Amino acid sequence: PTALEAGTLNGHGLAGLGAAVDYLNRQGLSSIRAKGGADEKVLSGSAGYSGSEGFIGDFRTMDRCAIVTLNIRDYDSGEVGDALYMDYGIATEHGAHCAPLMHQALGTTEQGAVRFSFSHFNTEEEIQRGIEAVRELAE
Repeated sequence: PTALEAGTLNGHGLAGLGAAVDYLNRQGLSSIRAKGGADEKVLSGSAGYSGSEGFIGDFRTMDRCAIVTLNIRDYDSGEVGDALYMDYGIATEHGAHCAPLMHQALGTTEQGAVRFSFSHFNTEEEIQRGIEAVRELAE
């Protein structure tokens, strides 16, 4: 490595990773997991709305991250992501998520998908705003 790797180590990234691990250890994974449930709230709050049935993933297990990935009918995921940000102030990840083989398997290569990534820092108000935004866009 000393002969072939130029530059310095990602010291800032390593310090950030260390701080994140310290935070998780202080809080405890069980207390963080107990505050979760944003994904279930979005799924149940959006259920039944025309066009919002395009949820992607296996939501039968509780052993998962608080991520909700969806499409609204045949709308381009970029258009949906832009509308969420511009009209509702909600930042999501949309497109191919650097996972073209996953989208090929799901049949969403052209459309992509919109991903909400929640954490225990999200408030109930933010979760509700996401539900309402999906509902309104689906209508």
